[in-house]
Parts: sequence; C-alpha cells; structure tokens
Amino acid sequence: MSRLEEQITIDAPAREVWDRLHDVESYPAFMAGVERARAHGRHHAHLDVRTKDERRREFEAVMADRGGDQVITWQTEGSPELKGDIVVRPLDPDHSQLQIRVAYEPDAIHDAFGGPKGMAQVHRIENTVRGDLEQFKSLVEAAS
Repeated sequence: MSRLEEQITIDAPAREVWDRLHDVESYPAFMAGVERARAHGRHHAHLDVRTKDERRREFEAVMADRGGDQVITWQTEGSPELKGDIVVRPLDPDHSQLQIRVAYEPDAIHDAFGGPKGMAQVHRIENTVRGDLEQFKSLVEAAS
C-alpha cells in the first residue's frame, strides 16, 4: 500500500476549517474530478467522480470524527480502496494547519481512474492532492 501525506496552513480558525470539511456538498468546489457529493446517514458520503479520461465513477465513503474537533478518518467502500485521515490543528486563534494522509493501492487506482503507472502516477496523485488543498484553502479563506 502506498502512502501520501500533505499539509497546508490556512488563514482561518480551526473551527471554520472543521465545519467546511463537514460540508460534504461543497466537495466539488475543491476536489478535482468530484462532480457531485452528498452526505447520507451520519457517517456516509456518496461521490460522483469523472476521471481524466472522462469515465464516470461512483464511490461510497465512510467518515468518522476522532479526537474531538481534530481528526476525520475516512475510507471508501469497494474498489479502489482509499483510506486515510484529515487532521485540523489550530496554530493560533486565526490560523490552522490541515494535514491529509492517504493510503492507496497503486494498481487499484490505475484500474479505477486510468492514467500513468509507477512514479508518474505517484506524481499525479501528489499534484492532485496538493491542488485540492490549495482550492480548499482558497474556499475557506474567502469565506472568513
């Protein structure tokens, strides 16, 4: 299983970051490829995704809060298996750090989304996650 960890500093209080992470319907605004997202039940989300080669996929994700207002664990149901956690850390009253850790099986990602293999795939995933974090930062800071 491959792992990725990225983080970003956001010019907003941790509470605002935390609340935005729980707004599943806003995921298309900052997650590349996500066309629609909706929460259902207490801990489930349904995501409609369009891949780079225009394939449409649907995913179910299970999310749970851990550690008070600091950690969300998540995992997809079915294939590809993606899992990880998102950590929100207050730096001071007006700034936060958002960290994401993702674990994935490279062959399953390739089968589901297409695209390159090997190091090119790793770089694409890293760039996508970094881009999503930048988009999320912009979204949260614009609302602050």
